[in-house]
Amino acid sequence: MRKIKEISADTLTPISVYLRLKGKNKVILESIPRENDQSRFSIIALNPVKHIKFTDGNLTINDEIISKDHPMEFLEKLVCQPEVTDENLDLPFTSGAIGYAGFDTYGIFEGIQPELTDTIGTPDMYFMLYESAVIFDHKQEKLIFIEDNVYSQRSEKELVTALSANIEALSELTEAENELTEINKMNFVSNMTQATFEEKVTAAKELIRNGDMFQIVLSQRLTADFTDKPFDYYRKLRVENPSSYMYFMEFDNFHVIGSSPERLVAVHGNQVSTNPIAGTRKRGDNEFEDQALIEELENDQKELAEHKMLVDLGRNDIGKISEYGSIEVPVFMKVEKYRYVMHITSEVTGKLRPEFTAMDALSATLPAGTLSGAPKHRSYQRIYEFENQKRGIYGGAIGYLTKNGNCDFAIAIRTMVLKDKKAHVQAGAGIVYDSIPEHEYQETLNKAQGLLKVGQ
Repeated sequence: MRKIKEISADTLTPISVYLRLKGKNKVILESIPRENDQSRFSIIALNPVKHIKFTDGNLTINDEIISKDHPMEFLEKLVCQPEVTDENLDLPFTSGAIGYAGFDTYGIFEGIQPELTDTIGTPDMYFMLYESAVIFDHKQEKLIFIEDNVYSQRSEKELVTALSANIEALSELTEAENELTEINKMNFVSNMTQATFEEKVTAAKELIRNGDMFQIVLSQRLTADFTDKPFDYYRKLRVENPSSYMYFMEFDNFHVIGSSPERLVAVHGNQVSTNPIAGTRKRGDNEFEDQALIEELENDQKELAEHKMLVDLGRNDIGKISEYGSIEVPVFMKVEKYRYVMHITSEVTGKLRPEFTAMDALSATLPAGTLSGAPKHRSYQRIYEFENQKRGIYGGAIGYLTKNGNCDFAIAIRTMVLKDKKAHVQAGAGIVYDSIPEHEYQETLNKAQGLLKVGQ
């Protein structure tokens, strides 16, 4: 059973709607700027009926250990209800799971589990199951309120009451809408010195020259004290560093804030796609400098070779679950500009084979080659040797799985984790045989700049 109500949204914004809604574990997913179909909708969900966590091999629902099953398969069975359809609803999400699968889940599934420190302490995988959602349709300037009982069997009266409460909440102006407090200056400190990072790059290059792998992504983590309101930080981030995937997620005891430019995988019906990004330059101070940097990037043989290698890896990942002959690359090596950097981007698409699902697509692509390297399995092993700690959410997948079996996941980059009054930001660089260590170090800082700038 599902209850839906539409109202005009011409005087509202996703931020004002989010602030006025009352509930627990609220999340917001946006795409900014709004230039294509992907950015038509903003998704707000609240009051999840279940919390699904996977930590150190234990799968729990609402903190009760329930199974040793493969968490991806379990999530698929729990969330997807193929007999329940959304006829006549042209919406990306009505109910389902929103959350993340961290970088370290791949190692757990593949048996790569060295003893590593976990300095942040978030679950390896954490999804919240939602039946209450508010969808902002920017094209038609309307809000769609949705209450479902596909997972909880709430009564019709309960659905109507919840729907009415959310609509009524929009009539109450909140002080927070007009009060955006200044973010306190944040002094980020890396988990390694520049010299240490460059030593790791040099050691990785030696392994590459010896044929151990072709490429590896090495990262550094920057941490600072954080005492502000997490949502204020998100509000500033979406203005300072807008991107294809914007998200603010309120988990039980931590928050995740992000501005990711890169899709890991999306499935809609039987169409599957991934968007490799590799090859980076900082933005120029003007259009002339931008164009010069674009030309430099487009003629950098190291960057081009790295990108082509990762497109091939994307083709291979998507090919595992796609029909033979269906793989295409509709976008190849296009330079896209963001607030602080520009990237070379491509898109790989395929037709999902009938025996595979959205979670199979996520398993096939996680982690992205742009966050691990090539070959994926070997570079993943080496990452742990070089970094000697769990990456956690960084480099994983963050997004949603719907009850109809569709999904859309971004790579968890340009992402901040707020926990225990600490802010954590991580950024990496792809190392190949001719990498220059100091350039790779600077690339990690360029990629983190969008998040760091908000706190400066």
